[in-house]
Amino acid sequence: MLHIILNEMRSFFRNGSTLFLSIVFPSLLTFILGTLLEDVQKSDAVVGDLNVAYCVEEGGYQSAAFEEYILALDEEKVITAEKVTADKLGNAAENYSAAVELKGGEIIVYKGRNAIQNRTVRALMDGYNENAGAYMSVAAVDPTLLSGVKLSDEEYVEQKDFGRTRTMMDYYAVAMTVVIIFFGSSMGGASSYSDERSFNTLDRLSFSPVSRTRVFFGKIIGSLPVVLIQVGTVMIVSILFFGVHFCDTLGGNLLLFAMFVSVSLTVLAVGVLFGLLFPKIPAMPVIMPIAWVMLFFSGAFYSKSTIDGISEYLPPKLLLNAAFDLTVFSRSEQAISVTLWSLGIFAVLLAAGWACVNIRRRNA
Repeated sequence: MLHIILNEMRSFFRNGSTLFLSIVFPSLLTFILGTLLEDVQKSDAVVGDLNVAYCVEEGGYQSAAFEEYILALDEEKVITAEKVTADKLGNAAENYSAAVELKGGEIIVYKGRNAIQNRTVRALMDGYNENAGAYMSVAAVDPTLLSGVKLSDEEYVEQKDFGRTRTMMDYYAVAMTVVIIFFGSSMGGASSYSDERSFNTLDRLSFSPVSRTRVFFGKIIGSLPVVLIQVGTVMIVSILFFGVHFCDTLGGNLLLFAMFVSVSLTVLAVGVLFGLLFPKIPAMPVIMPIAWVMLFFSGAFYSKSTIDGISEYLPPKLLLNAAFDLTVFSRSEQAISVTLWSLGIFAVLLAAGWACVNIRRRNA
């Protein structure tokens, strides 16, 4: 089995196309995109002054609470608020950063022309919804618990200082690592068995004393160092040569690395399973277009190339969101969730591959 593991590692380094797509191409693309697109896309943006038009229904405690929140934001100089009537909301977004309306207990946001300001206003309204939801949950259980609640003297909104100015190189280093995972790992997994067929070694493995199960798991174990090299090389090259900054802490960087490795193993297992299920179909013409489409519409190459209602469910987008949440905001929840889900799916794929190998052995 050790021979199989070592052979799997050697086969990676003698496959020029996989090596190029796994390490060289993403590293170059990180530098090229991070350098050329700095003036096209802004890594950090100033929100600027927010002037918001708002409309609330007459009467009711929900309307009063919502208007109180808007006026408090105005008093704290977070926004400049102006109350308008419902018939003026249609054109309000053209003259304001955004317009908001409380209608039937639901907050409707009318977007303005500035995308950054739109997201900022949406975030403020989401914050209100969270607070209102917590209030209503407590009130439903025991309204008397709210009688002693006092408003904090702290400001409603404070500017978050991340302590570092982000560059496009930082963002594309993360994005290109994701490219590695969905290009390099999928192709490496799919070529695991096809390379044996190309070098006429698969038959020798089949008739050797080593069982097909041990061959299968030997290939998976042999791919682990390759995955570590793929992810580690691009991260290290990005840091040393391009001045990329990932996480602020060692623990954050280790979690980021672990998440990338776990997802890479899962994608690799998908490629291996594809090679087992469809031995006569070339992997490159099938997997490459699928990976490219998913990466493109996940915003890996250009942040605005996404489709509402679809992109957020694509695996690369989920990975990108978790990675940016960890690197930019130092929030680890999504990264931990993605890591655990990936390991679970990886185990399922291993079981499916083992079953496929054994079914073929019985049918042989």
